[in-house]
Amino acid sequence: MKKLVDNPDMPGKADRQALMFSATFPEEVQRLAQEILADNYLFLVVGRVGGANLDIEQTVYNIDNQGKREKVLSILNESKQCSTVPVQTLLFTVYSLY
Repeated sequence: MKKLVDNPDMPGKADRQALMFSATFPEEVQRLAQEILADNYLFLVVGRVGGANLDIEQTVYNIDNQGKREKVLSILNESKQCSTVPVQTLLFTVYSLY
């Protein structure tokens, strides 16, 4: 995340809209949020901070526009094949794939 926002082509935090969602929001993620989000960011807590299930995995992929659909389908197929129990996936997107 830090590498993405430190890119010289990235607008400054006052000139961009950035949203962060975290199931756990540990202290290191809170510090990162303070660095990369605008000074007037909103911190909303549902439940307790750090109280999420340890089985939740968060992954960030940096993919060009042409590779997004293929990568999403690959991840979904891989997770389905590698699990012996039903897999639930939550996917946040800006645009629909279809």
